[in-house]
Amino acid sequence: MSAVLTVALPVFAIIAVGFAAARLSALAAEDAAALNRFVFRIAMPAALFGLAARTQPPGVADAGIAGAYAIGALAAILIGYFLSKSVFSLSAPEAGAHAFASTLGNAVFLGLPIAMNVDCWARPFIILMLIEGTVVIAIGAALIGRKNDESLITLFTGPLKNPLVIGMAAGFIYAALGLPLTGPFETFFDYLGRAAGPTALVSLGLFLATHRFPSVRLVAGRVATIGAIKMGLLPAMAIGLAVVFGVSDTHYLGALALFTMVPTGAIAFVMASQHNVYATEAAAAVLTTTLFSVLTISGVLIYFS
Repeated sequence: MSAVLTVALPVFAIIAVGFAAARLSALAAEDAAALNRFVFRIAMPAALFGLAARTQPPGVADAGIAGAYAIGALAAILIGYFLSKSVFSLSAPEAGAHAFASTLGNAVFLGLPIAMNVDCWARPFIILMLIEGTVVIAIGAALIGRKNDESLITLFTGPLKNPLVIGMAAGFIYAALGLPLTGPFETFFDYLGRAAGPTALVSLGLFLATHRFPSVRLVAGRVATIGAIKMGLLPAMAIGLAVVFGVSDTHYLGALALFTMVPTGAIAFVMASQHNVYATEAAAAVLTTTLFSVLTISGVLIYFS
């Protein structure tokens, strides 16, 4: 219970600050957009670089957890895609958006700030982020649909231009070269990186407060299916595969559990809106899974930390 009080409770309290700021008109929707850009383009890449630069690059010891998540995520995408087509008779782009919302987690805004505050969870967590940031986002974009003038090569290499992926990759390369992260250089990334977590959480609260969400009753069946895959099936598959692959380190298992049990990421709603498909269901999924994550994240922290 102490882990919930010291880590989870402050995290959700900061989200509540952002929510209250919007309700009290202290911050507006356009402020959330600016905060998001700061987190995605500057603060979070700096935090990821600092974390990766202090650790050894992914190696054989990380293969178990990386493979477990990659296989589990691919299975969740396929299950979400074909199940939604057969049960709800969705079109291919709608099924793609459904599958994407069933797999993509809110790792940046919610999971990483928690992982950074639990001993030895940051390293495995950012390895999982690297997989999600390249593989899952690329597949999700491909399923939802591409622009007529966008080549498949551009579609699948797009995530490699993501500042978060660049920050992680640069940090791993820096560590692999054996370069030290000390002195003013270390202080710079520490200061800038520390701004990422709180800013991201406030931004999430603003998002929840300033976006008009549909009545859950209108999309209850579809949202329930998304939540069941995202918060139940995906964690079960990933953790089960990790055990099968011989992962026994509780820090790695805890990071994997946290990574897979965070709610649906807001990017699922953003991407659905950009393609003008399934945005209502994606928005409802973000809201309901975020509320449910109070239980799942607290449970992970109680059990693993």
